[in-house]
Amino acid sequence: MANKWMKILQNEESAVDTGYDAFSEENVIRSPSPSLNWILGKAAGIPKGSSILFYGPQKAGKSLATYLIAGNIHKNDPEGIVVRFDTEMRAIFQSRGPWGIDYSRYMPFDTNNPTEVFDLITGKIKDLIDDGMPLRAIIIDSMTALMGIREADAESISDSQMGDRANAVTKGLKRILPIIRKHKIILMVTAHLRANFEAGLYGPKEKAALAWAEKHFFETYVEVKRDNSTEGKTDLSGNKLENAEIKDFRGNKEITGHKIYVKNTECSFGGAGRSGQFTIDYSNGLINTNEELFELVVNLNLVERPNNRTYIFDGKSYSSKGDFAEAIKNDPKLYEKLENLVYSKDS
Repeated sequence: MANKWMKILQNEESAVDTGYDAFSEENVIRSPSPSLNWILGKAAGIPKGSSILFYGPQKAGKSLATYLIAGNIHKNDPEGIVVRFDTEMRAIFQSRGPWGIDYSRYMPFDTNNPTEVFDLITGKIKDLIDDGMPLRAIIIDSMTALMGIREADAESISDSQMGDRANAVTKGLKRILPIIRKHKIILMVTAHLRANFEAGLYGPKEKAALAWAEKHFFETYVEVKRDNSTEGKTDLSGNKLENAEIKDFRGNKEITGHKIYVKNTECSFGGAGRSGQFTIDYSNGLINTNEELFELVVNLNLVERPNNRTYIFDGKSYSSKGDFAEAIKNDPKLYEKLENLVYSKDS
């Protein structure tokens, strides 16, 4: 008898498919960085239809994280389309790069007008989705730079209203939520930092520059920082991320890349508190993912450690961390096996 009533209820448009596994491999979108995926917890990636916020200081790598994920969508999905709203209007400078993006399936828009962002999504873009457009991700970079509706229409900067921006963004997010949920589109958003005057003596001195309603919207918060430590400027073997052949007028060698620190600070799916790190080369994009994987399998006790120098996996012994990391880099099957082990740890 229950099945009869359930079948009736399942015909409703808002009924949820309880058999759908949002955390299965085919239903998540991943970055090319093993550690960024791992910190996202149970999904080891971004569940389709969910939203993720990257926040941090200026030039930390927030935008880079979204570029990498967009590139990985294009790598793994021959039809997938990505739409980007650059509210800082830098798309003409930043979109091109070694991120793996297929620019025939990537549409950036330069606008900080909330109407042009949210109405385009709920209007023209929704119509195209309904017509079959395979949209996989929407990026808003950054949410902080969006104006309020009255601000965008004002003739003078003196025409302002308290709460204008927060109200516009909150309404906009509410309107696009049914679209990303129904069509399993991920929403990636970046945000700046602002001083946290409520922190007291021991709380964090900075927080994401978003209104409360905006913060409640996102399933996952990822803090992004540039690693300026000594370790952040070298690879696993101690090689510096610099070009010794080029120096500035003070004799400083040219920096060729840096490491980016990421931390899952809040998440509806688990993984909160986890941190990771990946390396960006300014000419080649993401590099040294084998080093990320090495750190993960060691920290998760997925390899045997009979002593401080030796690593044993699948019966094969490696005499140093450099040897093991190099083997991971050069053996795609070993890389894939270790990566799967890491991701399955939470399943």
